[in-house]
Amino acid sequence: MTCKKLFGLTVVLLLMIPGFIQAQNIKFDSYFNTGLGAVYTSSADEDTMFKAFGADSEQNGFRFRLNGSFATDAGIAGIRFRLQSQSRLDQGGYFSMPYVYGWISLFDDVLYMAGGIVDDSTWQTRDWWINDDTGEGLGLMLKLQPILSLNFGAGVYIISQQSGGSNNILSYGSFLPNFGDITPKIEDAKYVFGASYTYGNLIRGALGDTLEEIFYLGASFRMKNKAGWKNTYEEIEKFGYFYEGRQESSQLIAEFRYMKIYNLTANIAISMDKLENFSANGDTIISQTFAYNFGRVMLGLNSVEFIYNRESLVGKKLKYDPGLLFNLWGSYTYVIYEPRLDLVYFWGGMSTAGGDDTYRWHRRGFLNQKIEEYGSDNSHKLSVFSVRPSFRFNLLNRTFVEIGNMFNYDFGNWDGAYGDSDNPKKRTRISNVFYIDLRWSL
Repeated sequence: MTCKKLFGLTVVLLLMIPGFIQAQNIKFDSYFNTGLGAVYTSSADEDTMFKAFGADSEQNGFRFRLNGSFATDAGIAGIRFRLQSQSRLDQGGYFSMPYVYGWISLFDDVLYMAGGIVDDSTWQTRDWWINDDTGEGLGLMLKLQPILSLNFGAGVYIISQQSGGSNNILSYGSFLPNFGDITPKIEDAKYVFGASYTYGNLIRGALGDTLEEIFYLGASFRMKNKAGWKNTYEEIEKFGYFYEGRQESSQLIAEFRYMKIYNLTANIAISMDKLENFSANGDTIISQTFAYNFGRVMLGLNSVEFIYNRESLVGKKLKYDPGLLFNLWGSYTYVIYEPRLDLVYFWGGMSTAGGDDTYRWHRRGFLNQKIEEYGSDNSHKLSVFSVRPSFRFNLLNRTFVEIGNMFNYDFGNWDGAYGDSDNPKKRTRISNVFYIDLRWSL
C-alpha cells in the first residue's frame, strides 16, 4: 500500500468512528508551514529566482505534520504517532512516519517505557541553535523518575531517523528498510543515556504536588554506533564501515536553564560531537539564549561559539580560531501585529541565502565556516553581517503570516573568496530575500 493510500485510509477510518475517538481519549493537532521568497545575489553567475521555503519550519517547499495520541482513561498507557510530509518527496514518498510508539507509565509515573520508532524530547535543549538531544530511533526506551524533579533514562535503537531535510525517514543504505535485515551486532546498536534535574520549591495542594522551577540541568549521551545505516552490506564488506550515517558518532549534549524570573529566558547548551576521536576531529558548539519580555516589547540575544579540534595526517595539532555568531533581536506586539528586527554578525561563517546551492533564509540560516576547505594555515576567514526586518500578523492561536526582508553582506579576507565570472578576485557577496511565510497550527 502506498503512503498516499495509507494516509487516506487513516483519515477515513478516524472520521467514521467519532464515538470510539471520544472514548479512547484520542487527541490530534496539526501544523503546516510554507512560504515564497524572491532571492537575489550579487554573483554574476546566479540569477534572481523564486523559491518555495518554509522559514518557520526551516524546510524547502513546505512542512505538514499530523500528530496523534491515544491514551487510556487512567493515563497509564498509550500510543503516539506523527504523519509528515516535507522537503524531500523523492526519498520516502509524500508521507513519512517520523515516530510511532507505544508507552506505559507505572507506579505513579516513576517508571516509563516506550517502544517502536521513538522520539522523546525529555532531554532536548531549548536553546536557539542546538535545540536537540542525542537522538532515538527504532527500539526501546526506559525512564525512571524516583522523585518529582529527577529523571534518568536509557534507550537502545537499531536504526535512526534521518534528518528533517530527508523527511525523517528510516533509511537502510539509501533505501527504505526491510526490518528483517536490520540486525546490528550488540556493540553496533545505538545506546543513548539521559539525565535531568529541576531544582525548585515543592508546592503541595489538593490536586497533587507541583514544582516552582528555579533552574534545570540536563544532559544526554550517545555512544558510537552503526544505526545510521548509510552503508550497505556490500560496501562494508569491500571498504569497511565509515561512520558517516546520521547520529553515528559519540556525542554529549547538556543544558542549563535559569527559570526563577518569570519574564526571563536564560539558558546555555553545549554539544560535544565525535567524542570517540575528539582530540583529532572533535566539534564543540556552545549556545547561549537570552530574552526578556517587557510587556509588549521583547529583546533577545543569541550567541553561538564553534570550536574545532583537528589534526593533520601526520598527527600534528592544527590551531583554528573559533567561529563566533551573535544575533541581537527585538520585537513589539500590539494586538495581532508584531514588527521585529534581527541583526546578525558571524565571524567564521557565511549566510545560506545565496551562493551555496541551498538558498535558505530562516533565522538560523547561517553556516559555520568549514575551515579545512580554505587552507590549513588558518589564514582564510569568512564573515557575514545580516539585517532582517519583518512584520508578522498573528491570527489564530499559533497561526500567522510573516512578511520580511533578509539582507546579507558576506565577505572574506582573501582574493577570490566570492569570485565569479565577472571578477574572480571578488571578496564579497551580497544576497537579499524578500519573503512571505505562512503557518497554520490547529
